[in-house]
Order: sequence, then structure tokens, then C-alpha cells
Amino acid sequence: MLPSNLLRVKISRGQIRPLYVTLDPDSLALAERIIGLYRDSVGKRKGELLDRLKGVEETRSTDYKLVRGLSALLERECTFEAESALDPTQARMAVFEEASRARATTDEETDAVLLKVASKLGIDQGALESTLYSDIEEELVVREFRAPRSPEHLLKSYNLSLTQTLLFKSLRVEFTASANWKNVFRDVKRFGLIYSVEKNDERPGSSSSSSSSFLVSLDGPLSLFKLTERYGTSVAKLLPQITAADSWRIKAEILVRSRGNRVYSFEADNNELGDTLHEPSLAETGAIEGRASAFDSAVEERFARSFNSHNTGWTLRREPEPLIAGRQVFIPDFSLEKYGKKVYLEVVGFWTPGYLERKVEKLNIVSNSGIDMIIAVDESLACAKLERLKDRALVFYYKKDVPVKPVAEHLKEVETSILRKQAAAFRPESVVLKGDVVSLESIAKSAGIPVESARAALQSFESEGYARVGDSFVLKTRLADVERKLEGVEKLTDALKVIQDSGFREEDGERVLNSVGYSSVWEGMDVAKARISKRS
Repeated sequence: MLPSNLLRVKISRGQIRPLYVTLDPDSLALAERIIGLYRDSVGKRKGELLDRLKGVEETRSTDYKLVRGLSALLERECTFEAESALDPTQARMAVFEEASRARATTDEETDAVLLKVASKLGIDQGALESTLYSDIEEELVVREFRAPRSPEHLLKSYNLSLTQTLLFKSLRVEFTASANWKNVFRDVKRFGLIYSVEKNDERPGSSSSSSSSFLVSLDGPLSLFKLTERYGTSVAKLLPQITAADSWRIKAEILVRSRGNRVYSFEADNNELGDTLHEPSLAETGAIEGRASAFDSAVEERFARSFNSHNTGWTLRREPEPLIAGRQVFIPDFSLEKYGKKVYLEVVGFWTPGYLERKVEKLNIVSNSGIDMIIAVDESLACAKLERLKDRALVFYYKKDVPVKPVAEHLKEVETSILRKQAAAFRPESVVLKGDVVSLESIAKSAGIPVESARAALQSFESEGYARVGDSFVLKTRLADVERKLEGVEKLTDALKVIQDSGFREEDGERVLNSVGYSSVWEGMDVAKARISKRS
């Protein structure tokens, strides 16, 4: 993106369009010349580079903004350093403090101050004088210059930057593309944009409706009450992901304050600009492979770490794919899964109360599709007067970190509802016990329901010849055999060994002991001293 004062546009009949530079021999020669100036400036003062650039501007006075725009892009690829062994700020502070003490007013007194400070710092007076202002812009030295791949690449980058700068002044942006949606959606979320997405059956640049894509609408920076500059930068950063597709189309409403706050229309597509805009590389757009599990922000990463530490039994997964219900599309950040049920969590970035209202309305529309989504809203990213939605169970607010508590509470309600429904649908009379020991786990597995549901449904279940021992049904004859073996046993440890030798699990020892009429008697905390007692 370029500084707004370097934006070159043409306005006609309600339309606004950047003055893109064409890739003709004259423009390519200009780009090559400016690149050469930057390449030759390595090791020299920035002031010398600026003087030479002014010379180029004078030869192209009609489009000096083009020269400055290309220079602005190349300057970002430079590393500037102050040519000094000392920190210029500290050197100035030392001189000012000494001058204040000496009350220097004449040239001779000033020289005496510089000589004294230079002596303290261990350098000569000339080196001190050159250090004092070595960090001002003109005195900085170009240490490194990362040249673009070619003059053509620079011109295409310039055209892309012009478009980004124009979108910075937008009220609304609408776009669609033929591909690269995973990266587009990831960056929409990563930049926290205020968006809405609909399924679009017509691919851009094609009359065929056989291939589906998406129509994305973004609130523009100038539609917001605050945080406009930060948000505008985020909108601009999304553009390379859009133009990375083979075919794409953008429409925007642009507010021009210099023309009485009039709104103009901007439209562009790959057919018109595909050969003149910079085509981003995988490194610039972000390759899908290798970052699929990465978090879009530190906030999301901290939430995931905190949630997993609570051991809720729900599995948390990143959810980079769009969630589609009819024409409505959502981009959740996480899915939380248990018992075959998915609950989605979306961490909202920039927002307005109207944006949240629209999002909740869409969720209400698709609720019959079984979509269950929680929306977490950062209060600090409100782009309008802070106004909470009332009576909205799906929306909660946070500061700094997404809290686990409201998410866990909602999941608990969902889990309870699932277990209750499955327990109510289960028919205990269908259970036929076979074998010496039948666990609730095996019954639940054969019925295709959670153990918790089976436990609730079979709470009062009885079967002839079987007794309930914890989460198992055991043949009474098997228990009677254990009871006979326990005759004469006194120590608890010996009794538990008898039970395990009879084929029961170690964790069921105390339950089996109680089932055959025994209880454990403890004297202190030493299990070796514990004994068993037959209840009357």
C-alpha cells in the first residue's frame, strides 16, 4: 500500500479508477532506472539517493507521483543505519548536559564543550560532531537493498499497491474468486475483518454455473466509527490473496472527501488487470501446506491451550474450512466434538453491533440445519460505540483472552441434552445378558450410545440371576463363589487378591467385596493393616 498522497486516480461518470502504469518500454525503462539508483546507493548516504531521485522527478514532472510511488516501494526493501560507532541519541544527551552545566553561548565555549565530551567518550571532536546528527533521515546510510525480481515485477507491485490504497478509502468491498479460498478465508479471519459470505454458483469470469464459489462482502474502513486506519490496513492486506486466483472480480464503494464526500464505484477483474497486477508468490500468499494447523492469532492459541487443559472430554480442532448451510456461509475458528456432535466457536475480530446482529440472525435462520455456534467478541475491537447485544446466549464478550468458562458451560448443556435424549430413546427390555460379567460399556457399544446414557437408562434395570456391581452385571453364582473363597480371610489386601484371581478387575475389588456382604475396616492410613468384616 502507498501513502494516500501518492494515489493517482481518474474519476468519470460515477466511476473511480486508479491510474495504473502500463508495462510499455518507457515505463519499464523508468523502473529499471530507479532500481539502479537504489542498487548504486548501497554504502552511501540516503540524502545522496534522494537528490538523485529528485533529478528523475524533474524529467517526469507530469507524473512525479509515479516516481515517488515506485521509490516508496523500493525504500521498504532497504536497510538504513546511522554511520556512527556511538548512539547518536546518547551523544546528543551528553553534549546538551555538558553545555547546560557550562552555559556555553559562544563558538569558542561550544568547541570547548565538544572537546570535553569527546574526551570523555574516547573519540576525537570531529567524530563526535559527525555522530550528533547521523540518525537524521538524510544522513542515514543504505546498508542493504533487496532488489525486485525485475522492473516488470516492480510495476505490477505498484499497480497492486494503488488498488490497496484505493480500498483503504472504501465503504464496502465485495469480491469473488475462482480458487485459493482456504487462504482467503484464513486471512479474513486472521485480519479480523467484518465480513459476510454467501455461496455463489457463478464463477467469476465464466458464464457457467456448474462450479461453486463464494461471494464475500466486507465492511470498508470508512464505514466504521473508529479503528479505521488499523482496519483499512487489514483490508488492503487481503487483496494479494484475492488476485492470486486465476479469475477474480472486485467491486467497491469509494468515498472521496475532496469531492464533497461523494461515493464512487470501483470495479476490477482479472480479465482487465490480470496482466498488470503483481501475482503473489506462495511465500506472499501463505502456502496452505505446512500451516494448516497454525493458529491465526495468539488469542486463539492461548484459548486452545487453556481449553485442552480443562479435560472436558470434548475434542477441539481448528476449522479452516467454511461451514455452508444453504446459501449461508460461516467461517468458524474451532469445532468442538463429542458423541458425534459438533459445536463451533468463532472468535470475532473487528465488529459493530449491527454486524453481530446480522451474524446472529443468520445463525437463527440455519439453526434447523443443526449448526450450533458460539461467538466470542473482543470488546477492544469495537469499531463503533460499544453496545452489547442483550439476551443473546450465543454471544459472549471478553477482554484480552477468550475465557473457557462460558464455552465449557454451553458444552455441558449440550452434552446433558444429548445424554438425556439417548437415555430416553434406549429400551432396557432389549438388553439380554450373556456371560459371567457384562459391562455397561459393552451394552452401550452394542447400542451405539455413550456409557453415560446407558448408565442412566439402566439405573433400575434387573435381570434374573445377575447382580449389579458398579458398571457391570455379574452372575450371582460367580459372586457366591467369591463369597466362599473369602471365608476365613481377614486382611483387605488378601481379600482383594482373591477377587482379582477370580477374574474381576482391580478397580472393581471394593464393589465386589460390598456385593458379597463384606466391608473394609481401616485402622489408620496403612492398607496393610486394613481388614474386612462380614456384615450381619
